[in-house]
Amino acid sequence: MALTLVHPAVAAKWDKAFADGIAEKRYPSIDLVRLERWFFGAQPGLALEYAFGAGVNLLHLLERGYTVEGLDASASAVKMVERKLDARPDLRQRARLSQVDVSATRLSFPDAHFDYVVCMGVLSLLASRERVETLLREFFRVAKPGAKIIADINGPNADFARNCKVIGEDTYEFRGLSGKEEPVPTYCPPDGQKLAALLRNAGFVIDDIGFTSHKYFNSEITEFIVCAHKP
Repeated sequence: MALTLVHPAVAAKWDKAFADGIAEKRYPSIDLVRLERWFFGAQPGLALEYAFGAGVNLLHLLERGYTVEGLDASASAVKMVERKLDARPDLRQRARLSQVDVSATRLSFPDAHFDYVVCMGVLSLLASRERVETLLREFFRVAKPGAKIIADINGPNADFARNCKVIGEDTYEFRGLSGKEEPVPTYCPPDGQKLAALLRNAGFVIDDIGFTSHKYFNSEITEFIVCAHKP
């Protein structure tokens, strides 16, 4: 049986977070703001944003002139971002949102469709290396030759792994920052080279490997960022 693109328990957890309003954000990723200029070259085209969540990165890409196809497994996230787009008629016509069914094994796009792929803040939530591999192969399929991708993943010093029970290689049981929430599996490799290797295995050529991190109060995040392209 083919592996699904979405882990059902993870999808349910984040759907509730969006429905309750606790996953709302106001500002785009500073890494995307920089890399849209440095890596994409500020040259708008057709972009896929996978797992758009609160929609802040999607809105930023629209404001920069891109046409964006947004996918997310959360119905609550789709509704939230649809409302945001309704308030921005200047951007609305260049955006289309869709929900990824938890049973999906393929992306609902034709081969060689996108100029850009953005997948930030989600790969660790796919719960396993195998599911990450499946998704990256789909990104390669729907990317045009020459298309560029930005992808990131949490490392073992991130909240999704820190102080969590180890349940497999680079895989953890995350129970929220309180440690009392329903557990979900997360995949957090030790360095950016592992993510780069998965992208290479999918067919991409690596352009750069970096990281971003913060630590304050009860939160610590280290994310490895890989920029790559389809030859």
